[in-house]
Amino acid sequence: MSVTVHPLYAGLMARRSGNARALAAPGPDEMTLQAIVKAGAQAPDHGRLVPFRFLRIADAARPRLADLLEASSRELQQEIAAPEIERAREKAHQGPEILTLIGRIDAAHPKITASDQWLAVGCALENVLLAVQAAGFAAAVRSGKFLETKAMREGFALGENEHLTCLIAIGTPTDWPPAKPKPELDRVFAVWNG
Repeated sequence: MSVTVHPLYAGLMARRSGNARALAAPGPDEMTLQAIVKAGAQAPDHGRLVPFRFLRIADAARPRLADLLEASSRELQQEIAAPEIERAREKAHQGPEILTLIGRIDAAHPKITASDQWLAVGCALENVLLAVQAAGFAAAVRSGKFLETKAMREGFALGENEHLTCLIAIGTPTDWPPAKPKPELDRVFAVWNG
């Protein structure tokens, strides 16, 4: 007896992260990029709060993003070496397209927990990553404390309940990082018997 694998499942199983430094032109055109973001908006969303939004970094804004990334690095580490500053600034120029994902979390919502809202943000990100790969491109996600600094919050004019969750570089892969091992089924799946 054989099992038929749906193309959606096959695409999910083939998903992998790209290398931001190895993302070249062309990137997705405007219609494709909008379709990718629309896929993100299909995320499960308890209460239909839409606790996320995406920003596309305009080419003309990349130098400003580089300045913010430098300021963020300096905020986190007072004495930072020039090569580390350059590495931080480079993130603004990796990939022909960069999206930001901003989480909008209402921690005081009377019904929908913050964890439910964060699940929607994560699902929106995964949908975007799957759509990027389905469109024939690769994506690299950059996240970390550098996105939570005062410099980044002010630079992106974030609201009190907003969180700059990640940068998503998108483009044509010229090289792939080594495949990372995924957990075996018994590590992530069991039966609860009460």
